[in-house]
Amino acid sequence: MSKYLCIFCDERKRISEAYAVNGKVGICPSCRASLADTRLSQPFKGYRNISYIMSAFEYTGRLRDAILDFKFKNCWAYAPLLADIMQEYIDSYGNIAETFDYIVPVPLHSGRMRERGYNQSELIAKSIAQRNGIPMRTDLLVRKRGTVKQSTLHGTSRALNVKDAFECGAVQSGARVLVFDDICTTGSTLRFCADALKDAGAEKVCALTLAIQLRDNLPMIMY
Repeated sequence: MSKYLCIFCDERKRISEAYAVNGKVGICPSCRASLADTRLSQPFKGYRNISYIMSAFEYTGRLRDAILDFKFKNCWAYAPLLADIMQEYIDSYGNIAETFDYIVPVPLHSGRMRERGYNQSELIAKSIAQRNGIPMRTDLLVRKRGTVKQSTLHGTSRALNVKDAFECGAVQSGARVLVFDDICTTGSTLRFCADALKDAGAEKVCALTLAIQLRDNLPMIMY
């Protein structure tokens, strides 16, 4: 009987009973049910140039471990699985292809890209784009200088690390842009990406992430 390895519990399961599968890896229903979902259709507070931040899960537990493996252990096959578990959350906002003109993954610096071999945010964003019929643009944002890994920094050091790290080519006037990153912790990376996009001509910028580290400065917006 054909089986897969669940990326969360590391147990082999039958493909016929999988929540999602991509080749030899997948997500079992029990692990999917155990994830810390955020509330559907309720985004988080944004910043000066970000209208709001949408994030499907809390950055904790097994999801946190899987994201770290995805980023740092060459587990690129996780990308469509992680996009899959986001889809119910994305659907709760309606058709994002009607709300935004394109999705833009947060870029890696060229040096980090050579080191890692792939941009984890771009891989997930590509799957989201294909599932939702929204164009993905990787030519708009550029990380113009190398930065220290955000995971090694705290507080204001994170903001200083990515301040002025991004630049953006000309954006179509009136463009509505959805920036995608795998994790939102302090929001510094998203904030400076949005600044560059707005300076280049974007009318509206929102953010979408797989996971968010809940903090006092990122309260839920209640409607």
